[in-house]
Amino acid sequence: MYLARFCHAILPLNFSISKFMRKLDGISGCKVLVSSEEKLLFDNFINIICSFDPDILIGWDIQGGSLGFLAERASHLERVADEMLPENLVDDSVLLEEAIIEDEWGRTHASGVHVGGRIVLNVWRLMRGEIKLNMYTAESVAEAVLRQKIPSIRNRVLTKWFSSGPGRARYRSIEYVIHRAKLNFEIMNQLDMINRTSELARVFGIDFFSVLSRGSQYRVESMFLRLAHTQNFLAISPGPQQVATQPAMECLPLVMEPESGFYADPVVVLDFQSLYPSMIIAYNLCYSTCLGKVAPSKADVLGVSIYSPDPHALHDLKDQILLTPNGVMYVPSKARKGVLPRLLEEILSTRIMVKKAMKKLVPSQQIFNARQLALKLIANVTYGYTAAGYSGRMPCAELADSIVQCGRRTLENAISLVNTHDKWKAKVIYGDTDSMFVLLKGRTVKESFQIGHEIASAVTAMNPNPVTLKMEKVYHPCFLLTKKRYVGYSYESPDQIEPTFDAKGIETVRRDTCGAVAKTMEQSLRLFFEHQDISKVKVYLQRQWKRILSGRVSLQDFVFAKEVRLGTYSSRASSLPPAAIVAIKAMRADPRAEPCYAERVPYVVIHGEPGARLVDLVVDPLDLLAIDSPYRLNDQYYINKQIIPALQRVFGLVGADLYQWFSEMPRPVREAYAKHKSHAPNPYRTRIDFYYLSKHCILCGELSPASAHICDKCSKDGTAVAAAVIGRTAKLERDIQHLAAICRHCGGGDWIVESGVKCTSLACSVFYERRKVQKDLQGLSSVATEAGFYPKCMVEWF
Repeated sequence: MYLARFCHAILPLNFSISKFMRKLDGISGCKVLVSSEEKLLFDNFINIICSFDPDILIGWDIQGGSLGFLAERASHLERVADEMLPENLVDDSVLLEEAIIEDEWGRTHASGVHVGGRIVLNVWRLMRGEIKLNMYTAESVAEAVLRQKIPSIRNRVLTKWFSSGPGRARYRSIEYVIHRAKLNFEIMNQLDMINRTSELARVFGIDFFSVLSRGSQYRVESMFLRLAHTQNFLAISPGPQQVATQPAMECLPLVMEPESGFYADPVVVLDFQSLYPSMIIAYNLCYSTCLGKVAPSKADVLGVSIYSPDPHALHDLKDQILLTPNGVMYVPSKARKGVLPRLLEEILSTRIMVKKAMKKLVPSQQIFNARQLALKLIANVTYGYTAAGYSGRMPCAELADSIVQCGRRTLENAISLVNTHDKWKAKVIYGDTDSMFVLLKGRTVKESFQIGHEIASAVTAMNPNPVTLKMEKVYHPCFLLTKKRYVGYSYESPDQIEPTFDAKGIETVRRDTCGAVAKTMEQSLRLFFEHQDISKVKVYLQRQWKRILSGRVSLQDFVFAKEVRLGTYSSRASSLPPAAIVAIKAMRADPRAEPCYAERVPYVVIHGEPGARLVDLVVDPLDLLAIDSPYRLNDQYYINKQIIPALQRVFGLVGADLYQWFSEMPRPVREAYAKHKSHAPNPYRTRIDFYYLSKHCILCGELSPASAHICDKCSKDGTAVAAAVIGRTAKLERDIQHLAAICRHCGGGDWIVESGVKCTSLACSVFYERRKVQKDLQGLSSVATEAGFYPKCMVEWF
């Protein structure tokens, strides 16, 4: 694929264009076109689109910073929208719509901008479905996908650089924008998005964009109808009234309430392979084989249609009819092979062939992998097509209930076999839809694998083909909390020496909490699994709480990032979610800072007035990271409201009381070089403790007068105090120079252009550490300046 990348620079009329173009020849891989005014820039852009005639247009944020912004500017300049299309693609007989069209559904689910004859891809929104991250900024995605750090420079800084005239600053601003544009191609290529989507479209038989924009029903129906037509079947098309009046679905999958607790003995996990597709194949469950219920609740009704089976056919098949657990009759495959079973058999057999070919034909491995993934996805969502009772094309409650109930009965029979088998002496402690957890007391991991394989073989043998129970893994040890929430050390083979930390549904893998909770919980669980000594967990947690209270932590671990959907919140709600509050504050300062629909907005919780609501204590992380910020992280909130409740739900099962542990631990001394202003609605109101703030000596930690940074005892030896302060300052200066050098290496700083690192990437740990050192250096420098040791250090230079 040939990728062409262009940069358009807007220059004031009094500049020499030819002279400036020579200065931009150093930008590699790009052809620079210079326009003397904005209208000419649009002409150049239109000419480029027409000359290359691309099929796909991509951008990181199509709505706010790409084609959507161009559309707004073009509208402002009263550009004719149909000029965005090349003339040779226009049919005069067709009334042209606007070339760039915005729609509400696209704004919330796709690119939000349509260009006639082209596919427009919003890379940011595609990434939300590809990878799981706390924040989906370009910096976060680049680090997760490409394993490279990129700077984040604010638009006002770029504008300042570009407006400074020809020179290094303008070159840096253009280079930064070009690098961000190239990043979209690199991310798409790394994830193989175009090729993979093309293969999915080829397998499903639908167009490219529908793979990304349409749901699973559309995919299933595409394959299902093509096969049905070959067997002389036509699909019905019920109306909304028919769908609403069909019988309600009655069956639910089996999800047992687990026996919550800690299990030091091995727990074997077994899964049915493709349970629902195998139920459809094994029992020939389909629209075309369903004869209705034995005792129907409504006469002559089957799903959304009127149906009454032929009495003579029922009489002829009375000894062959299959009766599912929910009381619905189906004809056997000997009498009629169903369309759904045939479709799924072809899909599963084709997937096996594709996986074999993938091992032999290494050069085509990516293509084959995309095809087998497409087949896997279509097989797993076939049941959902029959159960889509709200928006489905062809829902059938009886068929959907039959699939679920057959799967439930299969799992119940397997659980009964395991619990009653004398040789295994096992007990099922949890079951969920297609899996079961089997406790084997007093066994080793190797013995557990042997018994697990025996269970899998026995259960597979008692079920019709292709129902297969597979041995998945062994947990040793593990916690079972509630439904769909468990964690343990897993072994996937008897020869595995080092276990894998495996968690489902708890805070270590959830994105609605902060990094401090996830990291603290994971380390605590690892300690307990390895030593099974709760006292070691207590020591570790108290050490972590002490670090948080003393401020010796990275702010990055305390950033929440939650989705914001402005325009959907109820007007009757007492307050908006915290992330929405932060987004609205940013929009007041910059209207173009409005987050996209479902964008994850970061925020932190700070100290405030006693009794203040949470929504009054949330701010943007950049506000807290500012060198002159009056805010302070609300350590008590994070410990008492986030970390302890999450850990108590786990370790409370072994009798631990984390609230007691926290209340009995000694409180550390927090170094404070200056008083922090209270975060109150009225800046003129401050609490009395602000004026009587107790302070500790920055050298020995003892109490000192509120107006002094150094206690009376230390201040008696002026030489030692000066040496200590200067030594600490020198160390901080070395640290900040080292961090600034790292930022210069990745492009976040350029001392030729302007002093100081301008990068503000919240995805970079160096940024948080640099700001922390800057604050410490500024505070210590103020102390040294007041004492007359040396002039004040300008931390802004770093």
